[in-house]
Amino acid sequence: MQSQQRIWDPLIRLFHWSVAAGFLLNFTLTEEGETLHEWIGYYILAALLVRVCWGFIGPRNARFSDFFPRKPGLKSHLRELAQGQIKQHAGHTPLGGLMVMLLMAGLLLVGLSGWLTTTDMFWGEDWVEDVHEFFANLTLLLVLVHVAAVTLFSVLGPANLVRQMLTGRRCTRKLNKN
Repeated sequence: MQSQQRIWDPLIRLFHWSVAAGFLLNFTLTEEGETLHEWIGYYILAALLVRVCWGFIGPRNARFSDFFPRKPGLKSHLRELAQGQIKQHAGHTPLGGLMVMLLMAGLLLVGLSGWLTTTDMFWGEDWVEDVHEFFANLTLLLVLVHVAAVTLFSVLGPANLVRQMLTGRRCTRKLNKN
């Protein structure tokens, strides 16, 4: 038996999937310096700006105050995971909140360093391109950890995290008591 509850608003889902697609397109298919690569990067930076604003004025689960990772919450969550407990959370878990912050920081650093490569001041500077590539690779690593964790928690935990990011509704699995 399953119960459903609204958890992610349309703006959060649009941000998540469009930025994920944009980052993957830029990382895998477009070439640095191409117009399409730059425009996708500008889109991601603009989407980040909207998401940061939404993190202060949006609904509860979208607000940074709801999931900003704090040391006591992280310690408690890690202790629960070490004991094999995967508890239901109203939004992001403490580790999930930390991952959101790390991914957003990574995307921001990729975007800003990419933009710097187009400015007159840093045009053709190898170190700026190296910084851009470093943050792109680091962000890809974070994405891979994120996807692995979401997959694992979707299989072992009380909610299918991929499905809820697609539908905006939490679909919690309940055990039948027979």
